[in-house]
Amino acid sequence: MADFTNRRPITSADALTPVQAAQVALSGRLYDGEDLPAERRLANDGDDEAVLYSCELWDVAADGALLYEAWFYQVDSGSIFLAGTTEVVAEIIQFGLECDDPERRLELGTAMVRAGLLPPSDSAYQEFREAAGQ
Repeated sequence: MADFTNRRPITSADALTPVQAAQVALSGRLYDGEDLPAERRLANDGDDEAVLYSCELWDVAADGALLYEAWFYQVDSGSIFLAGTTEVVAEIIQFGLECDDPERRLELGTAMVRAGLLPPSDSAYQEFREAAGQ
């Protein structure tokens, strides 16, 4: 069973690994279509529309093994990557989980419900809640 753990706010690209910096840049491109580096995406500039605000990184792990790295930003958006890679496995769009792989969707959706990351108003909330045994 996967769980969202190790939540940390990200306000600068300084402490990111090269893969994490690439994940931030790709997240930004998925969000607005602009190909910009992590430093720009995480800049402390209130007037820059390219900045990913409220950016945080979560680990998604099962049985002590890191499976995914989940980036949440802009309050209602996010990108979930296979751990240690730039392979996008799911996205968060207007708070909801979008994932083409049914098994992965269920795994991530139930973990999001357990972590309080999926709002009850989401159309899939009840499905994931029941699958989580809640």
